[in-house]
Amino acid sequence: MTLPLVVLAGAPPELPGGLWQRTVPSRPELKLELIAQITAVLSDHGLLTKEDGPWLTICLDEAIVNGMLHGNEADETMPLRIQVGVQENGLDRRWLIRIDDQGAGFAPTDVPDQEDADSLLLEHGRGIQLMREWLDELRYYRHGSTIIMGRDARH
Repeated sequence: MTLPLVVLAGAPPELPGGLWQRTVPSRPELKLELIAQITAVLSDHGLLTKEDGPWLTICLDEAIVNGMLHGNEADETMPLRIQVGVQENGLDRRWLIRIDDQGAGFAPTDVPDQEDADSLLLEHGRGIQLMREWLDELRYYRHGSTIIMGRDARH
């Protein structure tokens, strides 16, 4: 099931079960290190399978690059805040990742419709579509300058 593209104007909720948090300058060369750290935290807590690692990498790459380059316009003085948490309900567990940039956000209408043949050769828009396909939760807040993504832990 493809998740809807939900962009909300209000304040995002704080993540439950804080596992990891960093505030970093908007420097794209930090991306790979951040992805490795987040993947390790989720793996160490039994929240990420080996098979899901590459999909998480795609989602994080998209969200971090969007935040740094589009949201913060590659301005190193504008920080990117990243949080990782876990939501637990009995035996059910879902990891959550929140990324906040300092930008103005985006309009859902600006995201190309990947079902439209004219969108196939565009250089942007595919990452959000992949996220909508793989994640169990995807919401944007503050007009798109905060993303919260999550996936049920699979064993």
